Amino acid sequence: MRRAILIVLFGGLVCASLTAPASARKQYYDEFKEKYGKELGKTVDDAKCFVCHVGKSKKNRNDYGMALGKAVSKNEKDKAKISEALGKIEEEKSADGKSFGELIKEGKLPVEPQKE
Repeated sequence: MRRAILIVLFGGLVCASLTAPASARKQYYDEFKEKYGKELGKTVDDAKCFVCHVGKSKKNRNDYGMALGKAVSKNEKDKAKISEALGKIEEEKSADGKSFGELIKEGKLPVEPQKE
C-alpha cells in the first residue's frame, strides 16, 4: 500500500514538472480594462484576450497586440509601465487608418476581435 502511494506521488511530481506554465499576460488585460473600461464598457469583457490576440494560439497577435509587444517588455508586471505603453500606442494607426486611441474614444476596440 505504501509503495503504491509513493508511486502515485512520484508520478504526479513527474507530470507536474513536465507541464509548461501558462503564458497569459493577465496584467496587460487588467490594465487595459482599467484604463479603457469606461469608454468601451462590456465590449472589453466580451473580447477578453482577443483585444490583443487572434485565433486559438496566444502566440498570434493582432496589430494592437504587436504594437503593445513593441512598447512594453515581455512579462512586464509594473502597472505604471503597462499603462504608459498603452498610452504610447494610442497614436499608432490601425488597419482602417484611424489611430488606436481614436477608435477607443469612439467606443470601439482598437481592432475587431477575431476569435478564429
